[in-house]
Amino acid sequence: MRKGFALVLTIVVLIIASVFAVAVLTNLSAHVKTVNLESTRNFAQLDAQNILQLSVAFIRPKFSGIRGVTLNWVSASVAERVNWWNSFKNWLFSQSDGDFWKNFFQRVDENRYFDVSQIQEFSQILRQYGLNCASVVLPITGSYMVGGNPYSVLVVSKGNRGKVESYALAVLAVDFLNKYAYFTEKEIRPGGGPIYFISREVVDGPLRSNDTIYISGNPTFKSAVEVKDVVIQRGTPNFQMGWYRLTQQDIEDYNMNKIKQNYASDLEVLVTDMRSFLSSSGEMGIKLNLEGKRIKVGNNVRTAQKLIVEFKSAQGQGNDHFMKVYVEYKEGSRIGTDALFTIKPHNDTQKIVIHGENARKWLGIEDLQVEEKTINFNGVLLCDLTIALKNNSNSDKPMYVDGKYTIYSKKDVEIYDHIVYEDFRDLLPHNTIDRIVIDENLVQQMRNATRTDFLNIVANGYVRVMEKQKNLKITASIYSFDESFEVKNYNSGAPAGQLTIFGSLMQNYRGPVGTFSGDTVQTGYYKNYIYDYKILEGFSAIGTPAKREGVVLLAIRGLY
Repeated sequence: MRKGFALVLTIVVLIIASVFAVAVLTNLSAHVKTVNLESTRNFAQLDAQNILQLSVAFIRPKFSGIRGVTLNWVSASVAERVNWWNSFKNWLFSQSDGDFWKNFFQRVDENRYFDVSQIQEFSQILRQYGLNCASVVLPITGSYMVGGNPYSVLVVSKGNRGKVESYALAVLAVDFLNKYAYFTEKEIRPGGGPIYFISREVVDGPLRSNDTIYISGNPTFKSAVEVKDVVIQRGTPNFQMGWYRLTQQDIEDYNMNKIKQNYASDLEVLVTDMRSFLSSSGEMGIKLNLEGKRIKVGNNVRTAQKLIVEFKSAQGQGNDHFMKVYVEYKEGSRIGTDALFTIKPHNDTQKIVIHGENARKWLGIEDLQVEEKTINFNGVLLCDLTIALKNNSNSDKPMYVDGKYTIYSKKDVEIYDHIVYEDFRDLLPHNTIDRIVIDENLVQQMRNATRTDFLNIVANGYVRVMEKQKNLKITASIYSFDESFEVKNYNSGAPAGQLTIFGSLMQNYRGPVGTFSGDTVQTGYYKNYIYDYKILEGFSAIGTPAKREGVVLLAIRGLY
């Protein structure tokens, strides 16, 4: 071996070992930094999620049922007041689902917000644990506003760990009862036996009963089912998403009587008598106290019996009004009607037309010579008489609901004709509506239609179908607090075909709509209950029955 070769070899080996050691240390250092960064990100995300949950807990008491989310909203640009807002939006929109959120943000009012840190106890918790976090709430304008208070909101929380930021968001809504396609307190009516779900029947939406449901045949339940129990007399029901047994606490949380009492008192702040309504410049509904009301016409006395509400009819048949209201009266042995008022479109607003001297007597405004007036009607009509939803001008013709309304009777609501959203007029035309059987294809067209119309039909007593129109269609959310939804003379006459409710149905106990033998309908209707999923997007009308301090989580997402 030449002199110095071993020395050179040793130096080369040492150099290689040194380079390898440096590489190992460099990679180890990078790995440690990566682990530390990932750990920091995880902690930041955990902070954001925890602050989101904390924020929801603190704002939950402000979810005030039909009065909306009653926070102290600040009228200012959130982007100008909250320095991290634009960073959050840019990050959200850059995600794989960014296009969805861009579209969603078209419904978010970024010029009004609430900073959760304004709640003193919330800020104290942040300081106590040394958290560099924040949380804001924004109204979702696609939901109806009650005096500026929305029915659904976006909550965004930010977590910080050093220079690492993370976000969490949630979409929350008032806990409307129509989050269920079908909801009953009791499945057995007083003095009767079980009413069964049978073959051919479909419930296409969430179902809840605080009681046991009964099945005879092969009905289909397409969404979640929450019930006390299930009894299957025969057949194989199709629970496509299974069923869940309610606890006693679950049942007590949604007690029908408690919800009714809260609703009646809450609704009072949204309506007023006709005299005050005509003088109000703010958004308001109408309350008609007509029970026992009498007026004198000539030498005769007329006594109010029920209220009749008529929505739009077919083209060219009363198509110029949103709603026309009559009172049905008794004069001696004669039954008659007086037109009270009509609500019509007027430029970009609405106007009310009072129909003459008799109407002013019924409405208690004899001294006001009002014939027409521009109004700001919130869509709520409350009356202490039974309300008949009836095409009084064109008997047996369908009615088309143009706008958002809540019709509330302290007694019963009677249904005489098809009630269909104006949005669906082309799908359910007046001259063929009796012959149309709603199938899966038509359901999808209805769900995909551009929507501006909504109807709540609310009664303390019954909601009752009085005339069995062939293949009856009702597009509405229906509520019967003390009684049930039922069909008059359900157990007589020929089968009337399919009964479609597109919306939701809530009733104290289950009412009959037809009779069957085996899988064959003998009289009345078979059921086709289709849930209006727009409800879960916060789409509703003012006056929709809701649970106080109830919150529904519609969506949740993290960003890190």
